[in-house]
Amino acid sequence: MHLVASTRMVTYPISVRRNPYRGSNAGKRSKAQEDNRNASLLEDHINKLLRAQASPVQQYSYQRIARETGIEEGVVRALCFSIDCGHNGFTAYRQDLSLQQAGDTLHAGS
Repeated sequence: MHLVASTRMVTYPISVRRNPYRGSNAGKRSKAQEDNRNASLLEDHINKLLRAQASPVQQYSYQRIARETGIEEGVVRALCFSIDCGHNGFTAYRQDLSLQQAGDTLHAGS
């Protein structure tokens, strides 16, 4: 996963953090399993979006991702926060570009 903290942009592929709980509490274990199923679905969906991304830089909102996946927005926000620490979503640059190239295309269009 490519994370660039200074510009807060990501590129393909991303990974969504999993819930590592494996303890004896059945309720917590069930919650972890649900979180991990959702994380896997989100990771697959977002990576498909990133592979198909045509624009050099694209913003993805958690609201859009929730709508497209059918996963509650609060769950999407909690699980996807690990991608880029964005509160409403994240910004990604196209996988065939470097961060510098993506930034140059933005500045050229200004």
